[in-house]
Amino acid sequence: MPKKWRQRFGLVPGRLAEISYQNDSILIKPARENSTNNKRYISEKGTVHIPKELREEMGITPQAPYNLHINEIHNCFIITTSKNH
Repeated sequence: MPKKWRQRFGLVPGRLAEISYQNDSILIKPARENSTNNKRYISEKGTVHIPKELREEMGITPQAPYNLHINEIHNCFIITTSKNH
């Protein structure tokens, strides 16, 4: 995830990100305290681990291409794959 956008969304190293699956996409946004969605810490390098179940549902493998979209309105990143379009 690009640093500029991570910082803008508050997804900085050591903070929790909320990861959810909606409409054949994975959404990554700042974690809400009362959320029951998956939560993962942002690493020092600005990465976040996508849970295996979500990767499998999306068909994401190390070789599979994916798209990363930035949603400024909802302060989140959206991951889609070519199978979703």
